[in-house]
Amino acid sequence: MMKKLSVPALLLTLGLTGKAWVPVESSSSGSSAPGWDIGSGAVHFERLCAGCHGSDGLALEGEGPPLAGSSWVAGPETRLIRIVMHGVRGPIQVGDHDREMPGFGPRLSDDEMASLLSFVRSRWGQPGAPITAETVRRVRAAAGKRTRYWTVEELRATP
Repeated sequence: MMKKLSVPALLLTLGLTGKAWVPVESSSSGSSAPGWDIGSGAVHFERLCAGCHGSDGLALEGEGPPLAGSSWVAGPETRLIRIVMHGVRGPIQVGDHDREMPGFGPRLSDDEMASLLSFVRSRWGQPGAPITAETVRRVRAAAGKRTRYWTVEELRATP
């Protein structure tokens, strides 16, 4: 029996990786408008996030909240960066989710985090310009030596 693989799982299976979001020329339309290579972000998502949020962004039973349709994903990019960088703890309004999410700041470079979050937003939140490594760098610098999780109240107070 053949198992169907999601695009991120297929990328992992094939061992495709890359650095951040790389502008590429669109070859399908003949246009010179740049597109974005999301392979690296998809790989990071499957490796770090899909175990709780599901490869389809709809969440796994008893794990993280769904990303699809979440205002937290579609909201301010700096808030999303802080969540992934340091984690979040406490009741959060995505269904009735009341679990914590670990931070991945120590495990991801600015480029990797930008690629991951750009993939998440383009797939389940707010299509548009990707989150840049420079934005991640600014958020990381502003957080200083923070090591504790964010609370929902803190995240809402500082988008």
